[in-house]
Amino acid sequence: MRLSSRWVARWAWLTALALCASTATAMQRTVKSKTHNYPGAPVEIRRSNVTLVETFTAPTQFAMPETKAKTTRVRYANRAGLAPSVYVLNGEITCQNVSPQAVEAISVVVVPLDAFHQPVLTGQPDASAMQQVVQPIPRGTSRQINWEQRVHSTDVYEVAVVITRVRFADGTIWTAPGEELLDVF
Repeated sequence: MRLSSRWVARWAWLTALALCASTATAMQRTVKSKTHNYPGAPVEIRRSNVTLVETFTAPTQFAMPETKAKTTRVRYANRAGLAPSVYVLNGEITCQNVSPQAVEAISVVVVPLDAFHQPVLTGQPDASAMQQVVQPIPRGTSRQINWEQRVHSTDVYEVAVVITRVRFADGTIWTAPGEELLDVF
């Protein structure tokens, strides 16, 4: 028996439809981003983009303590005992070295805020999380830096981003003034 190409195409389409029906895609949305550059800071944030992404752990994955579970943007709806969603802030900042020295590393602090300008819990002891970025930024140049931070809720309305420390190639370190970050924003 010989199948026509029309029947093969229908079979392939129905198979694809059946496979897709068992999954649901994750939520993703852009989040407002505020930046602050301290006066005299050697590295300035020129641009910041943040996206809140919902991910799911694979249903067959066994999570070990102190290991990061792989996540996917696809929910397996036909599996029992689903793990709860994981929410991740994915950010991208463009930094410019305005100092006369080469930069070796920077410390970026990210504070997720709700619609009422209150910190959203991140699982950290405080609401902010420091991202250490070890990437050289030659003097007078810009660098795009990507970061990721887990949050426990979709209540994130905006994100505050600030550079708090800079390590120069000669080993010296610049530190931002010791003021409360929520007062800055």
